[in-house]
Amino acid sequence: MIELRFENFYKQNFEGEDFCLYVMKNGLGDILYVGISTADVWLRWFGGAGHIPWSGTTLYGNSTIGEKIVDHLPDSWDWNIQLWTLKDCLEFCEQDIPDPKVKIVLGDYSDIVRNVEARMIKKLSPALNRHLNPNPGRNTTPKSEKEMKRERFLDQAYDEIFNKKRK
Repeated sequence: MIELRFENFYKQNFEGEDFCLYVMKNGLGDILYVGISTADVWLRWFGGAGHIPWSGTTLYGNSTIGEKIVDHLPDSWDWNIQLWTLKDCLEFCEQDIPDPKVKIVLGDYSDIVRNVEARMIKKLSPALNRHLNPNPGRNTTPKSEKEMKRERFLDQAYDEIFNKKRK
């Protein structure tokens, strides 16, 4: 497992290619998100259907974690991302997986990675993962101006739709 600043990840300033799982932390060290890629972790983030696709001129959030990072730029460049290999994950989850060697031999790689993702989410309790996460952690990231503006817009829209006075 390696841990690096998100900006270094974005600029691909890291070595290693066998990463299948990532753990995103905010500037306070809160675990925000755990995710997988069975192909290329960097493309999972910045490819066409990634968390933060590149439009050619702008980064935009395409998921809850993508929005959180984009909303907090430039500060989020200093947040940390951990990149885990399957071996790292299996060692971390060893007590939960009785015999990982059997699963590796008998299972398809993508099935194993999905299984490990579920176990890692349960163990780490990230704040933004909702699926497979019975006890999400707290997200203590202060709200950005973009997040507050979006909330005001949504509150106003809700109020106009559901709380307008009937004539």
